[in-house]
Amino acid sequence: MTATLLKHEWLRTRSMLAAIAGVAVVLVVLGSVLAATRWPLISTIGAYAVIVTIAALVPAVQLALAADYWRSSYGRTGYFTQTLPVPGPTIFRAKLLWVWTATLGAIVGVLILGALAWPGTARGMGYPELNPFVAFADFWSGLLETVPVWQLIVGLILALALGVLIWPVQYYFAVSIGSEEPLNRLGAGGPVLMWLAVYVGAQLVTLVGLLVVPLGIGAVDGGALGIVSYAPLSELTSSNPQDVMPLGIIPALALVAAALLWRTVRSWRSKVSLV
Repeated sequence: MTATLLKHEWLRTRSMLAAIAGVAVVLVVLGSVLAATRWPLISTIGAYAVIVTIAALVPAVQLALAADYWRSSYGRTGYFTQTLPVPGPTIFRAKLLWVWTATLGAIVGVLILGALAWPGTARGMGYPELNPFVAFADFWSGLLETVPVWQLIVGLILALALGVLIWPVQYYFAVSIGSEEPLNRLGAGGPVLMWLAVYVGAQLVTLVGLLVVPLGIGAVDGGALGIVSYAPLSELTSSNPQDVMPLGIIPALALVAAALLWRTVRSWRSKVSLV
């Protein structure tokens, strides 16, 4: 059943996703061409257009699918979705798997667009290496000189899970809970207000995590990365803050994601209310 629902998600959203991809390609190609000219101001505008477009692709896909999640679950077409002979949590699982799949696809798209835009953008910004694959290989080899492979793999997995894939969890929670009584009386305002509450709550939980786990990953003897002490309150007042990635955010964000998933599934099981 999940596979059938995923196919339905693809068929319903493919035109929207294709439009986003098309706009991104046009902006990146145009921006890289302008950047390659090295004309004053024009080249800078082109380079910024490339950077902003590539940086915005993944969030744009996630936000577009979050809006579709609201329409197809609680809005105009929600009546059809809610009458399917399928348990609510199964529908939610399919929608979440689809947005995660689309997010991974968008990340691949970012890499492709980056390679496509690199020659023109690098030329405009004065970088000597115009081959994107050589430039990436140089960056990767330099990274491996300071970070062991296993740490790099773990870091990429954590960054993907807690830095990228967690956002749809927050969006979908906000939409589902914001569409319950009494917030559903506000229409689209209910999910927006709920997301603001989620954002503030997640920041507070993260702060607690930083205080409870006063450790981080930073440079140790020899320049290699290792576990170092991290005092967030001292960092706020320090004139020379540490270049450290706090470890306390990992359990904090994992706890937030688990709680949001649980509550969203509970909403789908018993508290669905159409707008």
